[in-house]
Amino acid sequence: MAQVETTEERVIEGARRAIAAGGWQSATLTRIAQEAGVSRTTLHRRGLGRDEIFALLARAYEDEFRTALWPAVTGRGTGAQRLEAMLVAVCEVTENHLSFLVALDEESDREFFHESDGEVRSREGYIDPIERLLADGIADGSVRPVEVEETATVLVNVIDRTYRHLRRAYAWDAARARAVLIDLVLRGLLPT
Repeated sequence: MAQVETTEERVIEGARRAIAAGGWQSATLTRIAQEAGVSRTTLHRRGLGRDEIFALLARAYEDEFRTALWPAVTGRGTGAQRLEAMLVAVCEVTENHLSFLVALDEESDREFFHESDGEVRSREGYIDPIERLLADGIADGSVRPVEVEETATVLVNVIDRTYRHLRRAYAWDAARARAVLIDLVLRGLLPT
């Protein structure tokens, strides 16, 4: 027997499509209703404004996140194998909810750092210095061999976004956020 999709599930999927098409700012109630295949009146009757729909998207993400991680927590294998499975699950859940998660980022972030064609606007100030240090470390043997351009791009994003998140969402003090994050990232770059 096929599962019947609830109005809430339709609204969540409609909101995802609307956000993917033009970001959160363009995801009006009218657009979300159209994408969900319901009337705007239906949204109103169910008490679903933009804030409530945003909360539904957040809850759907959190539910899938918890569900996806559980097999790694309870599965078999070494801690490292299960940790890897968990990290893969995090990436998969993030991909499933990418448009919503991108909507959480400030629109100005994209406009400030990227050109309309997706090219990094200020590569010289952000990525290039990290590439230089990675290349120097590989040359002197203090950094394991990595693809320099790709690794530099990952590093600037991992450090910047994670640091901001730890400071704002978790209210970690600056020293703690910096120490834990840098230690974790550097261990991944050191030769074994």
